Amino acid sequence: MKKNKIYTFWNKLGISNEIINKILLKITGLSKNQLFLLNWINDEYIWKIEEYFSRIVSWEPIEYILKQAEFYWLDFYVDNRCLIPRNDTEIMVDKVLEINSKIDLLIDVWTWSSCIPISILENNKNIHKSFVIDIEKKALEVSKINIEKHCLENKIIQINWSLLDNFLLNTDIFNLNWDLNIWNLIITANLPYIKNWDFDNMDFETMEYEPDSALYWWKDTWFELYEKLILQCLELKSIYNIDKLLLFIEIWFDQKDIAKTFLTKLNLKFEIFRDNWWIDRCIKIFIK
Repeated sequence: MKKNKIYTFWNKLGISNEIINKILLKITGLSKNQLFLLNWINDEYIWKIEEYFSRIVSWEPIEYILKQAEFYWLDFYVDNRCLIPRNDTEIMVDKVLEINSKIDLLIDVWTWSSCIPISILENNKNIHKSFVIDIEKKALEVSKINIEKHCLENKIIQINWSLLDNFLLNTDIFNLNWDLNIWNLIITANLPYIKNWDFDNMDFETMEYEPDSALYWWKDTWFELYEKLILQCLELKSIYNIDKLLLFIEIWFDQKDIAKTFLTKLNLKFEIFRDNWWIDRCIKIFIK
């Protein structure tokens, strides 16, 4: 089949050339230059192309179809066991990488694909150790694929738990895994923060295909899970006598005021950063 016919037909269904290119590259295994010069698509690929495009028109996310997502210029494996990495979250990685002081340890809470800690570790070789935590065992299976993909098995330990509970209950956890003096600790978290079944502010792809446990959690302020994490951070700093603890969290578009009220009540210093869409997205919290 002529390549142009594929583009013409699927363009009429509203599928962009960018998506078509991604699918053709995945199916054929060609490079971008090879695909550009190609005029005909072999018949052996047609059935697979039709399968992929039928999934596209049913609004299945392209990342799940290709089992691939790009985040912070890195490639990650993803499927429907985990949240799809989004460039909105890259502002968190930016802000962590701006820190000039030594970082002894990085902890990522509810890690999903582990795109956040892996992106940080790949761009800051001075951070040698990291824990990644997730309440979902299936998500940790995806995380493990990406840890191995980026050859970080010696730097990252996975924990199947909720929030920081394991660190608070097991005070020997750091030394059992690594002989560490934790002076400077960074914690990152992209927790489920959408109000239960807030369909008005969600797109169909997300609601239909991404795991509910990655999206919805609370019915009141939508910030309850973060409140618990922040209180745990205060306890963790005290138990381990940590000199400097910084917490980075991602928030929903209308959580800024709720977050400010809670953090001010605890007398915590914080900074709020906007994402590429100029939406308040990331909060850097100084745990005293």
